[in-house]
Amino acid sequence: MQNLIILLSTLAVILVLIALLAIIGKYLPKRLSLIQKNCWLIAHIMFVIVYFSGLFGTLLLANIATTTITDRELIYAAHIFSKYCDWFLIIPGAFGSLITGTWLSIRTQWGLTKYYWTIVKVLGNIGAILFGSTLMRIWFDQTVAFSSIGQMNPLQNPAYLHNRQMLIIGTMISLSILFFLVVVSCFKPWGKRLRS
Repeated sequence: MQNLIILLSTLAVILVLIALLAIIGKYLPKRLSLIQKNCWLIAHIMFVIVYFSGLFGTLLLANIATTTITDRELIYAAHIFSKYCDWFLIIPGAFGSLITGTWLSIRTQWGLTKYYWTIVKVLGNIGAILFGSTLMRIWFDQTVAFSSIGQMNPLQNPAYLHNRQMLIIGTMISLSILFFLVVVSCFKPWGKRLRS
């Protein structure tokens, strides 16, 4: 039940952000100039880099660090730092890329729903954020809890090993989604949406 509430509240925040950007963009008199567009595009790319960095950091800490070391305190520290990657890199990167990408779409010739590739990018980013705020959050919390000091050795705990494996798989899924969105952004496939 708690996960459903988190999922719905995250979705509500995302939809409110997109709606606010659309309303603000509608009432501004003209589109972005070339310099403004390039500045927003640089900001968008920087947020995507931060997003990628957080996911790579999580993957390195959850996969390499916790599978090669046996010291319980170091395993716990790796999961704490992995969670910090989520808080300070993945979440700001995801929301920053959503906001800057939405603003670029609304304030340029692309539009938010004129092209299939912009629709795919927005929906893909929303899906990645929802995946991260529900399932990934559970795996982050569980790996930290099961590796905490005072518990049994995490490498002998099947629940810890399962959650660590799911965190690694979830991080690779998130990286795949983000890589796909970057490819869509570069090649802009599928063309313009047909209006009826």
